[in-house]
Order: sequence, then structure tokens, then C-alpha cells
Amino acid sequence: MPRFHFDYHEAERVTLDEVGQELQTADVARRMAMVALGEAVRDFTHAARPGSIAIVVRKDAGILLRVRAVIEQIESW
Repeated sequence: MPRFHFDYHEAERVTLDEVGQELQTADVARRMAMVALGEAVRDFTHAARPGSIAIVVRKDAGILLRVRAVIEQIESW
């Protein structure tokens, strides 16, 4: 099975997934990246922090997918 790595990008901080996970297909990796991004967005909103976060999925050959969310706080009171 192919090994996929899920790197976390937040502002200036990057956390590389050095171990990765063996998964059946790239589609499974894509779904896992979307779930991870959703969880990261939830954590950001609970902490009331604006910013950009991304999950980058890669294999040894390079980047396969990047999913990204931007959290903006707009006050119009």
C-alpha cells in the first residue's frame, strides 16, 4: 500500500508528518485531509483566532493535494 504524509501548515508554522500512513488509495487520503482540515477549523474558531491553515498530502514523489481554509473575523457592529 502507498504511504501518504499529512503536513500541517498554520501561518508561519509547518509540522511535517515524518511517519505517514499506509492507505489504499489517494481518494482515501483526500477524504482524511478534508476531515483533518475541518477539525483544524473547529479548533481555530473555538480559540477565536483568525488565520490560514492547510493540510498538504504528499507521497515520496511530491505533493498530491493541498486543502486550505481561511478564517476571517469581520466585526461590523
